Amino acid sequence: MKRQRWRQSIITRAALLSWLGLAAAGCGALDDALCENGNCGWSGEIQSRIANLSGLPDSPPADTSNKYFGDTGAQQLGQQLFWDTRFSGNFNGLDSIKRPVPYGRAAKGQPINMSCQSCHDFNRGGADPSTIPGNVSVGAFWDNVNAGTMYNDAYRPLVLWAGRADSLWSQIPGALENAMGSNRLRAAWIIATYYRAAYEAVFTDYPLPMTGALTDVTPTLETAAPLTGQCKLNGGPCPAGCRSVTDGASGATGCFPRFPVDGKPGSKMGCQPGDTTEPFGDAWDCMDPQDQPLVVRVMVNFSKAIAAFEAELVTNNSSFDQFVTDMKAGHAMESTAISPEAKNGARLFVGKAGCSDCHNGALLTDEEFYNVGIPQVGEGVPTMDDCPKGGVCDCVTPNNCIPFGAWDGYAKLHANAYLRTSTWSDNPQDDSRAMYLNVDRDSIPKGSWRTPSLRDVALTAPYMHDGSFPTLEAVVEHYNNGATPMPNGTPNARIQPLYLTPAEESELVAFLRTLTGQPLPPELSSQPALP
Repeated sequence: MKRQRWRQSIITRAALLSWLGLAAAGCGALDDALCENGNCGWSGEIQSRIANLSGLPDSPPADTSNKYFGDTGAQQLGQQLFWDTRFSGNFNGLDSIKRPVPYGRAAKGQPINMSCQSCHDFNRGGADPSTIPGNVSVGAFWDNVNAGTMYNDAYRPLVLWAGRADSLWSQIPGALENAMGSNRLRAAWIIATYYRAAYEAVFTDYPLPMTGALTDVTPTLETAAPLTGQCKLNGGPCPAGCRSVTDGASGATGCFPRFPVDGKPGSKMGCQPGDTTEPFGDAWDCMDPQDQPLVVRVMVNFSKAIAAFEAELVTNNSSFDQFVTDMKAGHAMESTAISPEAKNGARLFVGKAGCSDCHNGALLTDEEFYNVGIPQVGEGVPTMDDCPKGGVCDCVTPNNCIPFGAWDGYAKLHANAYLRTSTWSDNPQDDSRAMYLNVDRDSIPKGSWRTPSLRDVALTAPYMHDGSFPTLEAVVEHYNNGATPMPNGTPNARIQPLYLTPAEESELVAFLRTLTGQPLPPELSSQPALP
């Protein structure tokens, strides 16, 4: 009886080999055939989930709000602007909510000599390694978050940790006038002085409003407060080429160049010439209203050129991407693209650890906002206690409640003057971000922040919006432990203990380290020649 059953099993096996066309291939071929696509131990569901994390297109989708997107001249100009420290201002000695700070990039009131690249280092995945201890980025002041990578940001519907901008270019005016401590008039003058030919070759529809250079106007101006930046009178009337202004409320008078050297909007309505509480003696608000849009257009074009360059910062073809290619070909087990430990980590990522619930798609992000129980801690990080009613940061009213993350960012997104639907857009009918603009604000969890992309994540420490975790190991440990209630909101219900073993935690980290793409080509990552 046993011999008959044994004989029957041989016949059945032979019949199966014949049916599969593998009779000559031997037992190993049969074993492979009985696996999913030849990947023994890798179920079809696991393979599908892992494959979903790869396949980033070589080029990001076009941005119709920026018609210079993809323009070679704009990209080259944007790369120069990205590296040029002349667009930065002075250190103000404060943090994001106006508290004095102990140190900065320079002494208070002194030039910080930084560029966009200073906070987006191409040797560190486009993140900011220059700020110590790294909780928040330091530019003209201490920001309230750390500067994340801008690699692959052109694929994303919203940018910045709290989602305050709906395009690459729409966040740059704020960076120029805040993080870099500069202003729209200064930027326009620098472009007119050093980049005129390149600028006007790209932006043929918008010639520069300044006919001269910065060196032509500087010697004619006052250098002592409260008249700094105003035209010298030399005992006579406001000279030709300058504009006499009067504050209707106080009767104060001033005399400014048509295009002052420095200026941006102040906090008070109207023109208060020489008011030391307003930026640069209120030079911007004292300009002819018909000239102001000409300068804003230069700042917008400055932003669109940089965005055209940033859209080229695409990192792909990681060792993980190669593994996915091998897996699809049925070679998961023998693939050497990633280590066995990292392979186990990939399975954990899409399985037991549940990371892919939020970190999915080719960018490893669902583009949503969650409270994942990150403590609002660290030097310069505003807490709920730092934001009393009526304060610069107010979490009671609430108004500018920074610890609320995307809940607060939603209001700032709506207030952004440079949305895709604004008059500064090259396609104001672009409503592709309507789902974010039309969301019910109260549906946004307080204390939530954008799900970051995990591409190049091994290069971009420290982690989270406040740099509260210095290593990938610390990040994985946080999620393994689950989250506890936070003063700034309730963590998402899915953030529960994972019960990973120490070995599994190490495997997850090993997987995350495989997500580093190929380095940017030198022609993109190196400083170009500046005029």
